[in-house]
Amino acid sequence: MKKLLILGVILTLVMSIVAGCAQAPTAVKFQDGVHTAEGEIDEQGWKGVIEISVKDGAITSVDYNEVNEEGQLKTDDQEYADTMKSVANITPEEAYEILEASLIEKQDVDQVELVSGATSSAEQFKVLAEKALNK
Repeated sequence: MKKLLILGVILTLVMSIVAGCAQAPTAVKFQDGVHTAEGEIDEQGWKGVIEISVKDGAITSVDYNEVNEEGQLKTDDQEYADTMKSVANITPEEAYEILEASLIEKQDVDQVELVSGATSSAEQFKVLAEKALNK
């Protein structure tokens, strides 16, 4: 009985050591270069476009915007920004900056949180970021 107890303790210690020495999962590494993607025009006439730069496997810069059929950037549309600010208390430019910084910080599209007041843009951002990084 004593031998069985000692064997149990030894097995527990060995399993603890093995589990403690296991390698932690490594962070996702992305392919170096400039990755781009664009979406489809939505019901308001805008489509998302994204450019992500990767160096040494890490996201170093992100540029996201939305463009209409005339080629105008949503961040350049002051009337749109004023309306959005009055309704949602955020402008497209502010929302995009938050999303871009979040992706650079987290290095994981799934960890980028939606931005209150810009939910559809944030969802589009995540879809396009995933698309660009997986090309």
